[in-house]
Amino acid sequence: MWSNQQVTDSANLISILLTAETSRIISGGVSTPISAVRAETGLWAGHLASRHAKGSHIGVVSKNDVSFVSGYLACLAAGMVAVPMNPFSPESERMRDMAAVPMAEILVGPSAAQSVPALQTAAPDAAVTVMESINVTGSAIDPLDDAAPVEPDDVAVLLFTSGTAGPSKPAILTHRNLRASLLSVKATGVDFSTEAQATIAVVPLFHVLGLNVILNLGLAVGATIVLHDEFDAALLLEDVTTHNVSILAGPPNMWRALSRMEPAQTAPLQQLTVALSGASSLDPNVAVTMRDVHGVDLREGYGLTETCGILCSGFGTDQVDVGSVGPVMPGVECRLVDADGNDVLIGDIGEVWVTGPMVSPGYWDDHAATERTRSSDGWFRTGDLATVDESGHLSITGRTKDLVIVAGFNVHPAEVENVLQAHPAVEAAAVIGALDTNTGERVNAFVTLNDGAEHEGLEETLREHCAQHLARYKVPKRIEIMEELPIGVAGKLRRRDLAN
Repeated sequence: MWSNQQVTDSANLISILLTAETSRIISGGVSTPISAVRAETGLWAGHLASRHAKGSHIGVVSKNDVSFVSGYLACLAAGMVAVPMNPFSPESERMRDMAAVPMAEILVGPSAAQSVPALQTAAPDAAVTVMESINVTGSAIDPLDDAAPVEPDDVAVLLFTSGTAGPSKPAILTHRNLRASLLSVKATGVDFSTEAQATIAVVPLFHVLGLNVILNLGLAVGATIVLHDEFDAALLLEDVTTHNVSILAGPPNMWRALSRMEPAQTAPLQQLTVALSGASSLDPNVAVTMRDVHGVDLREGYGLTETCGILCSGFGTDQVDVGSVGPVMPGVECRLVDADGNDVLIGDIGEVWVTGPMVSPGYWDDHAATERTRSSDGWFRTGDLATVDESGHLSITGRTKDLVIVAGFNVHPAEVENVLQAHPAVEAAAVIGALDTNTGERVNAFVTLNDGAEHEGLEETLREHCAQHLARYKVPKRIEIMEELPIGVAGKLRRRDLAN
């Protein structure tokens, strides 16, 4: 059974991340045992403790490598607030992020050393330190025995949201939040202790899926964690075999690429005990192909930065229908509500409202944004729309902000996207609303095509295809063929870029 007492009485999150002796980090072909990770963590934790007050904001900028891991863990051990950031952010985004969160120091992995001048410009009051031994000050500490004491509601991490529909915001994640999310996975009944686990991080570690669902969970269960800088299908499949990978989580575009390979190539994936798609909506056709062609029981998860990355999944559930994200995780209370805040009926669409110890208390230094996402009685309003079936399994249908209203009728982009993606010529689709003088809004669609698809006359063909499966007001007025859709580093569709 779920026990919130375990969260309430928690100590520093570090106490459950560095204790499993079986953990190791593999990066660039080099295997680093947990003992060496502890030593490196203690070195940088001592450095931070000698220079800054407890609770100071410390930026962590690195590629997916051991430096990121030790820098992040050092922040926790020293009682600081880790602020993971994208080492490849454009200047405007970096300046905005730095303005949102004042930094005492920024730890930069050697792999991101080229970003030092830009970081110094964006944060002139912060010390910028490349994580090389020559730059360490203070004395090393034992990151477990000498970890800074914290309260459960002390801030552990400020993690920027994806910003797919607007500017990103730094979400507050406390030690309680992050511990609760890990305990929630444990409470599903999935036993990660029966054999050695291994996982691969393709998602950036500055994203909640990479940081908590892969890195934190991997460390907590004593897994081997293989770090990749970017998705390379051949390398991933090779590492699945080499390291006996049992857990693989990644964004839909990763799974789409794998689904298009030959079954003989993807055969190593059949050894997975957990195959999870997250970060954004998964095309049901990809899930079906992975199951029927490649023999992989791919489950879709659902969560947000503000909920530590996991709200729903098929963990521990025998059967989850394609297109469903499964039941809510243990410890999560969930409602689906209409525009008036009333609970909707089974099968009807409502906004997902949740509460639980893994839910962020809000956004750093932004009371207005926090209030906009809270109901009068404290529920977190996710902004996501979903239905629920008789089994209590959710299916995400879109975002409230993405909803297109045509002449007073609601159009959910996901419904139109699924119809477009069912056409054999279409690889991927995205739908947004655009202003229309007659109907208020109209439906615009953007598609990428499968290899060999004919372009000529395809827009009209796709419109006719939609008309066969959708009500007239849902049929796109405009369909634009693109080389690629704007996908962020974590695999999420950036709809705001399509509106420009």
